[in-house]
Amino acid sequence: MKLDKTMAHVNFFMRAFTIFLVLVIISGMSSAATKVLFYETGKTSSAYRIDTDYSKFKEALKDKGYSVSKIELDLSRSALESRDPDVLVIVDLKGSLSADEMAAIFEFVMQKGKSLFICGGTSSANQLTIPFGMTIDTGMLEDESSPIYESSSGKYISDKSKFVVSRFNRQNQDIRTVLQGVNSLAFFGGYGISVSGSAEGVAFGDYDTYSPKSLIFTKGTQPPVAAEAMVGNGLVFLLSDADMLANPNLDTSKYNYDNLKFGTNIIDWLASSKYRPLRDTSIDNLTMAIAQLHIQVEELNNTINNQNEQIKKLNAQIASLTSDKEKLALRVIELESQTDPIMHIKYDTWVIIGIIFAIFFVGIVMATRTRKSKPKENDEIAGFGYELEGEESFEGAEAEFLSDEEIRKQIGAPSERS
Repeated sequence: MKLDKTMAHVNFFMRAFTIFLVLVIISGMSSAATKVLFYETGKTSSAYRIDTDYSKFKEALKDKGYSVSKIELDLSRSALESRDPDVLVIVDLKGSLSADEMAAIFEFVMQKGKSLFICGGTSSANQLTIPFGMTIDTGMLEDESSPIYESSSGKYISDKSKFVVSRFNRQNQDIRTVLQGVNSLAFFGGYGISVSGSAEGVAFGDYDTYSPKSLIFTKGTQPPVAAEAMVGNGLVFLLSDADMLANPNLDTSKYNYDNLKFGTNIIDWLASSKYRPLRDTSIDNLTMAIAQLHIQVEELNNTINNQNEQIKKLNAQIASLTSDKEKLALRVIELESQTDPIMHIKYDTWVIIGIIFAIFFVGIVMATRTRKSKPKENDEIAGFGYELEGEESFEGAEAEFLSDEEIRKQIGAPSERS
């Protein structure tokens, strides 16, 4: 009887100790906060920084217990190992990543079992997304019947590139964490996502969501705007609109949508990869190597296309210069045909020379006439004490005048004497 009681006490203490160990392990796991690292360099848009326009998203993650930081250096194996993040976030990638950065990210996800969140889809991000089975289209999406309602103004936004997303992949139980508590999203502009392989769409546009400039996402295709992939030991999530998580669009007084909830859910889902057991990734490594080769081929093709365009431009410039040269040659011939064949002086020059001689001749004639009309220096004007032309004196000139008495006699006027 005593033995049974003793065994019962032992079993009780064993259970209690087991529960205690489990609680210690769980508390230890929870105390080691999940690390979220934002990649912020010149290769990403400066409009989305965790200290500025992404600060609300950062604070929401910190409120959930995440450790949020940023890296402003190029990614490398050593950089990722030293910071040891669980989730790497790249927002609105604009520039091309180096081969070392690509290798570090692929190893981080596939072999280390970590997670990657690519937020904001541009063509530059395809270098990362294509190997994971997700390709970002180049045509901006539009929607004709699901405008965003702005609570503060009481009006709907007329811009068709901004619309409400309310179609989700709820059949996939692996991503139920992402969609928990999410009913509708405000989409502020982005591109459709083509998925292949193990990648799946998460959020979709309606039947009338399409891209006018896309051959893939026409009306009725319901283009995905968010997608996920389980690659190797890690997880990858792609959201094509970076503005969905920007501060102005998380203002609850302005927009009544689940964008912030969706963003934190994405991080929750990505963080779960740290609890997944690692597996052999040799096949995935081969797949990734092939995918990288495809990317390199695509880059080479783009380089060839760019060079061909430059060659076309240069050929056009050469043709234009050749045409100008021919025109100049014809002009030279035309000018040569206008010259005197004997003295090789242009006819225009002869005309100018003739005009100069004519002006010179007229000047001589005018000067001669002016000289003749001037009195000589030794001549004086009669009646004013100046000598007249010739040898006539003043007295001789005076003799030619009648006296006053003689003039009176001629006109019958009385003389002064009478």
